Amino acid sequence: MVDEDITVVGEIVSEENIRLRGRVEGNVSTSGSVVIEPRGSVRGDITAENLIVEGSVEGKVTVARKFELRPTGRMRGDIRASVVAIAEDAFLQGRVLATEKISTNVQKRRIDKG
Repeated sequence: MVDEDITVVGEIVSEENIRLRGRVEGNVSTSGSVVIEPRGSVRGDITAENLIVEGSVEGKVTVARKFELRPTGRMRGDIRASVVAIAEDAFLQGRVLATEKISTNVQKRRIDKG
């Protein structure tokens, strides 16, 4: 969890679920799910199994299963996901590509970089 009064500058890589109430300036990668709460924000790319955006994102998003942009959510960037749900009052500026078989394997990504 990144709480409201915290700003992370740099990359977050995890195999667990991530909940963001604060700010992240950098990429976020997880084999789990990411929830960006209404006051949370990410300026960077996100790779996750599932992603719920109630706050704001500026960057590319790659989601293996479901991307959900809720009414308070603001998204500036492209979305690639198997399932995409966008609420009526949400803001989206970017392209959406709904596709199958997207990998978010963080361990494989670490090995490839290493």
